[in-house]
Amino acid sequence: MIAPKTIGPTVSIEHRSTAERQIQGRAVVPGEDEIRTVELFDARPVLNARAEIITRGNSTFRFLRFARILLDTSEVSFAPVDVGIGADEEALFYINRGSAKIAVDGIEYSMRKGDVLYVGLGKDVTVSCESGSCDVSEFRAVECHTRYPVQLVRHSDIEGTELAADLGSKRPMSKRTVFKLVDQNVDACRLLFGDTYMSQAGGIGSYPPHFHGPNGPFGLGEDAKEEIYHFRCESTIEGDTPYVLQNCSRPGEAVNTYVHIFDEQAINVTPSYHDTIAPPAIDFMFTWCLGAFKENNRDWYKIFHRPLYENEW
Repeated sequence: MIAPKTIGPTVSIEHRSTAERQIQGRAVVPGEDEIRTVELFDARPVLNARAEIITRGNSTFRFLRFARILLDTSEVSFAPVDVGIGADEEALFYINRGSAKIAVDGIEYSMRKGDVLYVGLGKDVTVSCESGSCDVSEFRAVECHTRYPVQLVRHSDIEGTELAADLGSKRPMSKRTVFKLVDQNVDACRLLFGDTYMSQAGGIGSYPPHFHGPNGPFGLGEDAKEEIYHFRCESTIEGDTPYVLQNCSRPGEAVNTYVHIFDEQAINVTPSYHDTIAPPAIDFMFTWCLGAFKENNRDWYKIFHRPLYENEW
């Protein structure tokens, strides 16, 4: 098992509209006179606020949404953040770093880095911290119709279990642990969620290239999933700008196409095969969130591999 670690510094920005958070990633399609546009998002949080990152208005996502909450008790602007979950929405709260207190219906949950709290339909949530700071990601799915109870998943509880999948045995550079924090261990309508840590700088994540989106000649129909990746990257070279290369080729295409993703950016990987390549000096981790197109159809193993890569796990 690759032990979780903190990658990248804590950063924040002033308020930005969701439209301003849109980034048009561009990649040259090899062998073609074509520039591919990819949906990227500035995922940096706003200090002592809840910042919407991905919405229906600034993306093509049908079901998935993404927000960030960064709290620092040493700042005069500190105050707990109230979050309302809609009557047809479910959400999960993931602690990127620090310790948080999350209250639902008067019950308070103490959470540390890597922990996840699932919250079902129509709940009121308050996010706070007693001292220091906490950085929280909020993912939610809309158009949900089954109410499930609040469920707490501690990262430490799944480490060393089958939900901590060690992958990449065939290719050492792709050795990693995928922590499936919200999987069949959690009752939910659409959401699946986890984080992935690499064994080395210059690694390859989410390999081999695979697809579970709704489009293309190999569309999965009711088994399709939307997906968000959120990256943290850092370089072992002082002063270097860290980035990874994210595959954005599509089913049926003969070659891979890669787009640059920088620290604290998120990407819509739904339309594409996806694997991630880091330059030799770059260490990275990412969180991933899947949203099932068919409610309660949350088996994420139903995927298509890029042809000839089927046995590369």
